[in-house]
Amino acid sequence: MPRPTAVEQQLRARARELLEKREVAGVLGFRAGTLPGTCVPFLATEPGDADRLVLNRDCAANLAAWLPRLRHRGRIAVVARGPDSRSIVNLVKENQVERDRLHIIGVADPDDTQPVRNPVVFDEFLGERAPDSPPDDYADIREFEALPPAERWQALLDELSRCIRCYACRQVCPNCYCPTCFVDASRPAWVGRTPDPSDNVLFHMVRAIHMAGRCVECGACAKACPIGIPLMIINRKVSLIVRDRFGSVPGTDPDAPLPLTAFDSEDREEFIR
Repeated sequence: MPRPTAVEQQLRARARELLEKREVAGVLGFRAGTLPGTCVPFLATEPGDADRLVLNRDCAANLAAWLPRLRHRGRIAVVARGPDSRSIVNLVKENQVERDRLHIIGVADPDDTQPVRNPVVFDEFLGERAPDSPPDDYADIREFEALPPAERWQALLDELSRCIRCYACRQVCPNCYCPTCFVDASRPAWVGRTPDPSDNVLFHMVRAIHMAGRCVECGACAKACPIGIPLMIINRKVSLIVRDRFGSVPGTDPDAPLPLTAFDSEDREEFIR
């Protein structure tokens, strides 16, 4: 087992202290998975559990996704990197978690591909802050947009046709907290549950629209996909539209309203003819 890093040692010590003093009911973080090179979300509830906490590049999930499921447990401490904290900001705005029932332990994201690596909100910060990456220029999306429409559509169809409808993308997403997902609704049945290409396209497109103004581009959905579908092409396209139309980068401003819940007379309306 690798020697814990300095920030992991700080995290374990702090988690043990919080649990010993019963300041929180649990500390939500990561532990090593059963397979080498994997980590899984883990709720430490006893002081002895603290030594199982890890923090490294293998920690791919967005921990904010588990917070609405833990509301009944009392006050929870959560390890929050940049993407996690941005999702927490959104969940608080959407009344899915209560800020005063969270103790946010901020840490820098080891993933240097994240534009926002440091947490936006936190109650304490462990380790050193990381330099944020340059602002996202969405070069990959603009390159995709430059393709002819028929070629873009075929590329999307080829990728989404491989979907096996395991819903791993939905399960790991902090924004997918609906008691009944639109795909599971039977009255009315909005979309078929088969892996037919048309059903797959409709599922992923509607889900992407639901993410508008909320997706923090953590990439958890794409990392969880067992088929390796590049889901962030769709999500990042939606994020680019929201940024260009509303000047909003989700989860970066705790005081700003969600872009699709507020009216601004200066909003661009070039789609109205």
